[in-house]
Amino acid sequence: ELSALLDRPVKRPTMNLKVGNFQTTDRVKVKLQAADRCPRYAGRSVKGVKVGASPAWLVQRLEAVGLRSINNVVDVTNYVMFEYGQSLHAFDAKEIKGSDIIIRLSKKDEKFTSLDGTEVTLTGEELVIADMERVVALAGIVGGQNSGVNEGTTELFIESAFFGAQGVRRTSRRLGFDTDSGYRFSRGVNPEQTVQALERACDLMVQVAGGEVGKDFYDEYPQPIVKDPILVDVNYIAQRVGYAVNESDFNKVMQRLGFK
Repeated sequence: ELSALLDRPVKRPTMNLKVGNFQTTDRVKVKLQAADRCPRYAGRSVKGVKVGASPAWLVQRLEAVGLRSINNVVDVTNYVMFEYGQSLHAFDAKEIKGSDIIIRLSKKDEKFTSLDGTEVTLTGEELVIADMERVVALAGIVGGQNSGVNEGTTELFIESAFFGAQGVRRTSRRLGFDTDSGYRFSRGVNPEQTVQALERACDLMVQVAGGEVGKDFYDEYPQPIVKDPILVDVNYIAQRVGYAVNESDFNKVMQRLGFK
């Protein structure tokens, strides 16, 4: 918004992602079984991390937007959520049973316990992230107690995905979860920056928690979303805002806001 008002370019975060000699696909297997509810799912491994306190700059920036620091790993996912509008989740990779990450619908009467210890019974309609044995997250809403990051975590699988807004909204309401992640997904995030946000998180993760990033990453996107153009009449805009709108000024402002 400031960029559009001042006609000054946005300075995007610079990334210098250094990768290790191991493959994400050798360590975790992603299986997207519900592409209608999760059109895009990306993820990458980071190993050799040391979970601990975040540096002062990260703590201060999170506190400035009303969040308290938890640990360096969780803080990075929260920071990128505010920076990109993209919610992410970090799994303790060693807690993923069978090394499989499965994006599927829940099973009727399946149990799930969230990070804060809330236990719920699923109905079969919720989109979940599961391993070979149990549900490890409610997709786009909250992670499970059984795969959360703790002080002993050394290897991560970082998830960045695009979950359908309607499904997230229904699940949040039905089960009573009110989270920052659910708030964003239920209103719609940008599927075009799923991988950018993932790379940003991996880059920051290595900076504040050490370790190294996998050479490759998952980006399951079987049917890329195509956005239809929106026809806009400048006279209609003028009626809505209550004053005359110059067409060239309107076009410039829209371009500065990032529209094509």
